[in-house]
Amino acid sequence: MSLPARGEQVVACITVFAVAGWMGCGAKSADGIDSGGAPGSTFATSVDGGALLNDLTPAQATQLCADINHLVTDGGLEAAYCNALNLSFAVNSAETYLQDNPSASTATLQAKCSSYLELEQSGTCTPIAACDLSTIGTQPAACMATVSDAVTCINENGMTAEALAKVTPGCTSLSATVLNRFYAAGGAFETYNITPNSASCAALVNCRGLTAY
Repeated sequence: MSLPARGEQVVACITVFAVAGWMGCGAKSADGIDSGGAPGSTFATSVDGGALLNDLTPAQATQLCADINHLVTDGGLEAAYCNALNLSFAVNSAETYLQDNPSASTATLQAKCSSYLELEQSGTCTPIAACDLSTIGTQPAACMATVSDAVTCINENGMTAEALAKVTPGCTSLSATVLNRFYAAGGAFETYNITPNSASCAALVNCRGLTAY
């Protein structure tokens, strides 16, 4: 998971993969209202974790995609992931506003953040993972990832998002001081705005049909 760099204004979640019916960014986020995700939610599949993605049976491929796409439409992990994206984008936009308006008051920054957050929640959200049944069963020889690698990478993205959400200031607590501290070199944003680079996530790079963002 990688969020926008400081100063890059984002006004809507980006739809990256068309999976019908996925949960949108509409889950309320950390600033308070109706948090949709249960902290600590994890993804699991009934498919054997040791199975290679380039050696799945048609039944295994179908089940894996069904489990992943169910996560996106009805999973607490997806909701928590969207919550983190929503709030992070809103706070980032407030930071951009502050850079353009350095004398902005605390009340103005909080109001701007809240309006950005509402916009994020009204849109669709990048899914934490996506599975395309039409291609997952035709892997290149270089794809040596296992089902367990896919599960691990998805859950690592979820944990990173939840960690970022916990340290991101809510809109009602924003001020210039809070924003500057959050985006300072070595600060919370820089620490948690990362893409997991474990062996499991790296293994998926050579595979088709399954994306863990």
